[in-house]
Amino acid sequence: MLLVIGISILITVIMSFVFYGRAAELMQRRYEDVIRENLSSRADLFDDIMDETYRVCTYAAADRELQALVHADNSYEELTGILKKYQEQSEYIQSIYCCIDEAACILRVGTGSIQTAELTPEIRKWMQQITEPEREGSPFSPVFNYDSQSIISRHFLSFAQEIHGKDGSRTGCLFVNVDERELYYKCLKSGNVQTGSLYISQDGVIISARENGMIGTMPEISDHSLAVSVNMKETDYQMLSVSDRSIITADLRSITNWIILVVLLLNLFLCVPVLLIVRTMMNPLRELEQKMNIAKEGDLSVRAEIYHKDEIGSISENFNEMIAQIETLIDELVTQKMLKKEAEIEALQYQITPHFMYNTLSSIRYAAIYEHADDIAALLQAFIELLRMSASDRGAFITVEQEMKMVKNYCMLQQFRYENSFEAEFEVEPGTEVFCVPRLIVQPLVENAILHGLNHNSRGNLVTIQTRKSSRWLEIRVQDNGSGMTQEEIEQLLKGTRRSKFSGIGVNNVIERLRLYYGAEGRIEYTSVRNAGTTAMIRIPATENPEEYVI
Repeated sequence: MLLVIGISILITVIMSFVFYGRAAELMQRRYEDVIRENLSSRADLFDDIMDETYRVCTYAAADRELQALVHADNSYEELTGILKKYQEQSEYIQSIYCCIDEAACILRVGTGSIQTAELTPEIRKWMQQITEPEREGSPFSPVFNYDSQSIISRHFLSFAQEIHGKDGSRTGCLFVNVDERELYYKCLKSGNVQTGSLYISQDGVIISARENGMIGTMPEISDHSLAVSVNMKETDYQMLSVSDRSIITADLRSITNWIILVVLLLNLFLCVPVLLIVRTMMNPLRELEQKMNIAKEGDLSVRAEIYHKDEIGSISENFNEMIAQIETLIDELVTQKMLKKEAEIEALQYQITPHFMYNTLSSIRYAAIYEHADDIAALLQAFIELLRMSASDRGAFITVEQEMKMVKNYCMLQQFRYENSFEAEFEVEPGTEVFCVPRLIVQPLVENAILHGLNHNSRGNLVTIQTRKSSRWLEIRVQDNGSGMTQEEIEQLLKGTRRSKFSGIGVNNVIERLRLYYGAEGRIEYTSVRNAGTTAMIRIPATENPEEYVI
């Protein structure tokens, strides 16, 4: 018995170390693949941010109105407005700097701040580092720098473009900047990384990391570290992950130790007297009874231990298979319900988008027929913004501010279509702009008010869009002074049976999405007076966290 125990322990220890080495190697390879895939997605996001910033810089530098204002005197207020417009075109742009050669000054426009400063030697040196980098690389690659002359000293990734006058001579220079901290939170902090640290680097030097003190240094990579890097496709930067190998294989070592310990204990049982063997024969029955009682109480994660391939072991195995099958059926049922709910929401979203795009394109078509001036450019710009917001894949929820911007653009298009036969007023209560609402939840109500509630053959038509916070609720009202509806017509509209006057897609879509997202907490109400107008009111929970109601 001792010889058998000794040989068994020796074989177990040898096999444990052999399999540990092989498993550790495979685990590290798999970990590298997972990290590389994770870094690739982050690198793609980084390239998208840089591409969007580069295009904003190029378009702004070629803006003829901006070129004229840079050349003119005392035009800082109008110039600031144009720079602010381009700065708001991308959520990633922290600031735009405009260098005016004639005035020997630089205009800084950032989020919530505007600053004008003289071109000091320090600022000129900073500008030269951006416009004349001493390196070779992609023309779409930004320059990493540190601006210590602004209100708040920051690390930036900057693109620069010269501004030329009508005669082709340079009149200034434009700098579009992306904050390093913004890149960290967008590209590095987001996502799930189990071990290690993430960096954005250039030529081996860190330009973005969790601690600001690491910027400008080399990452610490030792023999015990696992480093995985991915080069950006469009720029000269890299995504780098550095992990401790011992942390990766810690669980595997623990499992190996437990295997050895369990084998030792099992072999010691061979020396147990016959009396203990008899008792051991009874233990599976007692344990199976306990597991059955636990399963009866509702815990389906319980499994019975199978000690022997005898009748008791067969019963335990059948019990485990039965519990596993019940658990699988429950999981499949829950999954089917969730998939069905997600499919309903997706179908509703795809239902409203073509309807919305069709009406918008119709508005632009009517404007193109009756207008022969540059106003068409404004219509196209409004439509582009509407299309980008409605077709965006950045989630089912947006802020009230974004929704109101989209509704304003839609109202502008309809005003062109109906020859300014109505006015649109927006009363957004301060503080409600940051609350999250389902995408395109207000536009269908405004569309019904404009297309079906107003008489466009007369003047004095008015549509009012209001937002306000009441207790824990966000209330959004769309009010018109049109012909109104009867109570019977309102009930038919809310039930989806009235389609002769109001759009059946828009209102029904809003009702269904409110039900799916908020359940009983989301609702829509209509009040109307004949020849005095109609008011549609949406009430949903006021929250700044869209994840709270995402399906």
